[in-house]
Amino acid sequence: MKKKRFFILLVIVGLLSAGIVAVTSAQATTDTAAVETGKVTQATLSSVVESSGSASPVAEVTLAFGASGTIDRVNVAIGDRVKAGDVLAELDTSDLELTVAQAEQSYLSQQAAYSMTLTPDANEVTSAQLALSNASANYKLAQQKYKVNSTDSVSLSCDGIDSAKQAYDDAVTAYNNYISNWRVQVNGTAEISSQKAQLDRASASYDQAVASCNLTKSGINTSGVTSAYASLVQAKANLDSLLNPSERTLAAAKIKLDQAQLSLELAREALDEAQIVAPFDGVVTALTAVVGGSGGSATLAVMDDSQYHVDVLIDETEISQVQAGQSATITFDALPDVTVTGSIGRVDPSGTVSNGVVNYQVRVNLDPTDAALRTDMTANVSIVIDTHANVMAVPGTAIRTDTTGYYINVVGADGTAQRVDVTTGYTDGELTEMSGDVQLGATVYLGELTTTTTTQQRGLNLFGLRIGG
Repeated sequence: MKKKRFFILLVIVGLLSAGIVAVTSAQATTDTAAVETGKVTQATLSSVVESSGSASPVAEVTLAFGASGTIDRVNVAIGDRVKAGDVLAELDTSDLELTVAQAEQSYLSQQAAYSMTLTPDANEVTSAQLALSNASANYKLAQQKYKVNSTDSVSLSCDGIDSAKQAYDDAVTAYNNYISNWRVQVNGTAEISSQKAQLDRASASYDQAVASCNLTKSGINTSGVTSAYASLVQAKANLDSLLNPSERTLAAAKIKLDQAQLSLELAREALDEAQIVAPFDGVVTALTAVVGGSGGSATLAVMDDSQYHVDVLIDETEISQVQAGQSATITFDALPDVTVTGSIGRVDPSGTVSNGVVNYQVRVNLDPTDAALRTDMTANVSIVIDTHANVMAVPGTAIRTDTTGYYINVVGADGTAQRVDVTTGYTDGELTEMSGDVQLGATVYLGELTTTTTTQQRGLNLFGLRIGG
């Protein structure tokens, strides 16, 4: 130990003898002049899934005539705005209009007939009642005539039956008395007697009287009574049919009415099909119909551009975050200054595989906008998955990290960097959520700060009395 101390003393003595003592010092400085700065702000941060597609209108249809014929009028041109129900083009409809008029008349006639079947006309009921009364009177008169005529004829033809019967009975008695004499039986004169001859004549007269009577009765004409009765039955049926129509009658009348109505509807439908009518408000995008041309091959396209949608493909790794109702923002390559909002309308349940990659189609419905959108414009869609509202945030490049954790460099009053430890949270790629002992509006350094170390030497000249480097 003593030897070491002695050596040190010798060195000092040597320096002193040279007349010079040199002193060296080092100093570290932080260069902040070239580092950009940012602010601690309050912001709303969103996580998004991005994709792109083409703008499509809410509806676009190609229309055609439903009937054949010659085109009579074309009322629009490509680019024209139309309203729902506007007649855009029509065929020559003169024949169809005549068919409709005829069908209308037939329908009105059947409608009146059906109405009268349900509730008969008072005049018809009165006429039917009068017809029944007349038929009843005619029937009674026919009966009376028949009775009078038949009684007189039968009386004339059948009056002789009684006298012929009496003569026959008397002849039978006389003959029986004659043949009861024993002498007549012995002599055998009964068959040639006058009594037998009288009996034969009486029997023949009686048979003839009966036959004549029966012939008269059978020959009496009843056609007048029969005809009058048939008229009476028909008159009763007619009146009853008016007042109490049967279910069958009502059904038949209803069938005729329905048939007439169907014919009218078909005629009107044929007339409607001779026109092309706008199904919704929109703009005409295509037109091949020309006046005088054939309606069979003519077409006309209308687009509803009141709202657009964009169909995009989302990778299977992100689709689980996407669901109907989520909001979205849309930009367009052709309209760099336009941003449109929208929402998810639907997510297809099945995906498509292309080159081994699975994607799912998602429809984004755009909110109404005045932007000059056109069909098939390239649209860039950002679907908002999650949102952190009103959080303290700094640009992401302001966040630094070391072995102790995350921190930011706050610009002090003198321009120096002051380290503030922070806890980070959500990031949207530009701003990062954070919390720590820092105020809103504070300025922070965005880049990596560089530290420079400088070395200085100072000497003492004891003999020359010079002090300094």
